[in-house]
Amino acid sequence: MTYILVHRYSTDYGMFHFCIADTEHDWREGSEQYKFIEGCLASADRRKQPWLIFAAHRVLGYSSNKWYGLEGSFEEPMGRESLQKLWQKYKVDIAFFGHVHNYERTCPIYQNQCVNSERSHYSGIVNGTIHVVVGGGGSHLSEFSSVIPSWSLYRDYDFGFVKLTAFNHSSLLFEYKKSSDGKVYDSFTISRDYKDVLACVHDGCEATTLAT
Repeated sequence: MTYILVHRYSTDYGMFHFCIADTEHDWREGSEQYKFIEGCLASADRRKQPWLIFAAHRVLGYSSNKWYGLEGSFEEPMGRESLQKLWQKYKVDIAFFGHVHNYERTCPIYQNQCVNSERSHYSGIVNGTIHVVVGGGGSHLSEFSSVIPSWSLYRDYDFGFVKLTAFNHSSLLFEYKKSSDGKVYDSFTISRDYKDVLACVHDGCEATTLAT
């Protein structure tokens, strides 16, 4: 008998709801994992866990890593094409990825376009997901592409880690720290109310008709 291990799961921690995908198995629309991911995102009670986090090993979002750049996609093949509709629909705050051994943060983004011009403080309606590659640990560092995409706000060729602090249901602090000294080198805050999570954004509302 052959067993296939699938490492995907969801969990709550304080005011966070995490949906963890397994990038060694199919995540495309129609797959079992796609159904799991949508179910996980949909199950978040944003009144209790207002901060919705997606995470996976391989970069299903955005990375200006050198070899992704050579492929011309800045992502794992068929990554965000399959999942960005779900991130937008369920208003995922942050998507974390590893695999690429460096640090990079994007703007809030949807369909390759920054949807917010701010760099360090985001407030109000959730209209895009911030993508973070935080793979600076455990192996050699990965070079960046010489091309810096407009959506890439901060890149660091060093070892480091990320800390999330939810002060309450309306205020979040993100910090990136280098492993060498523990100091903060990149950070941003998110401030919003529950009504902002419920607000309609592009591709982030249920379809309606005059009958509804």
